[in-house]
Amino acid sequence: MTQEKISGSQLSTVLFILVMATGVLFVPGITARMALQSAWLVPLGLPLLTGLLSLWAIYKLGRRFPAQTVIEYSPLILGKIVGKGVGLLYILFFLITNILVIREFSVFLTFTLLPETPGFVLNIAVVLLAAYIVSQGVEVIARMAQFILPLFVASLSLLLLLSIPEMAPRRLLPFLEGGFQPVVKASLVPSAWYGEIVVLLLILPHLNKPRELPRKGVLALVWITVFLTLDILATLLVFGPYLSGQLTFPFWTLARFVQFHKSFSRLETLVVILWEAGMILKVALLYYAACVGSLQWLRKVSFGWVLGILGGVQILGACKFVGGQIQLAAILEHVFPFFALPFEIGLPLLLLGVARLSKAGRVRDK
Repeated sequence: MTQEKISGSQLSTVLFILVMATGVLFVPGITARMALQSAWLVPLGLPLLTGLLSLWAIYKLGRRFPAQTVIEYSPLILGKIVGKGVGLLYILFFLITNILVIREFSVFLTFTLLPETPGFVLNIAVVLLAAYIVSQGVEVIARMAQFILPLFVASLSLLLLLSIPEMAPRRLLPFLEGGFQPVVKASLVPSAWYGEIVVLLLILPHLNKPRELPRKGVLALVWITVFLTLDILATLLVFGPYLSGQLTFPFWTLARFVQFHKSFSRLETLVVILWEAGMILKVALLYYAACVGSLQWLRKVSFGWVLGILGGVQILGACKFVGGQIQLAAILEHVFPFFALPFEIGLPLLLLGVARLSKAGRVRDK
């Protein structure tokens, strides 16, 4: 697994799918509830800054510790005991985050296409499929992202274009009615989504040209911001801020709502299939990060055992510790940002700061 390499372009597609696979579904409703008609401004501020700051810290750490992951260089920076503790925390972070993503997958599929299918069946199915993808390595994950990305972007673009006749600019007024405070408040949740690029701490050694990370990473973040802003704008312009905030999946509802004449309607089935493919890829990527981290933390252990045990843990967590749609939405809105952001920004900046002060690693981060 350590010999596999991916290109900068592949990395960009992976990061785009990582954030947008679930962001396109959950972020519009959450931001509309908090910022109302100003919700479309949210991705342009703190979330983008969060992603850029996390990317910068990860790149600088990668320059100091080339070909190493956070599991390997944390003990070099913080000492063996504390460093191993940080590595374990990151493994748990990726596992818990993936449990939430698995539940997002099953909740969305139950809500849209398979209302009679028990959630645990969908949880097991996505973990088994992701386990197979993980067993094939990061190169396969990257190639899958390259295949899915054009279809994913095309579906988003088509929905945006078809929704134009239903849009009413008056639904964005009054502009900044409550000032910037609601926008800042609503930024917390999407910031946690942007921060998921912290998975780079585990996959950066696979990048064949590490110097491409800043350019390719910024490119991915910019396109994420563009599409997420358009996503939120479309739901606001069609449904208005109040209805958008009440809908469970506003952009999916938009997919059901729009049509092109009478011969080209009910696009939601095709859209759901494409979006679920993106979510499967996201599950596989986080699963991969947890497996790589566990292998490096435990050392002399079989990959098959790690893959199987972590798969079982994720299935159990998704089935037993995350409830239905209402509880999941509450966790994503009120708990996940406070859980995720310390791992996505706080710890990378801390590791970088301590590494600079102690002059750990190669001093190549200028």
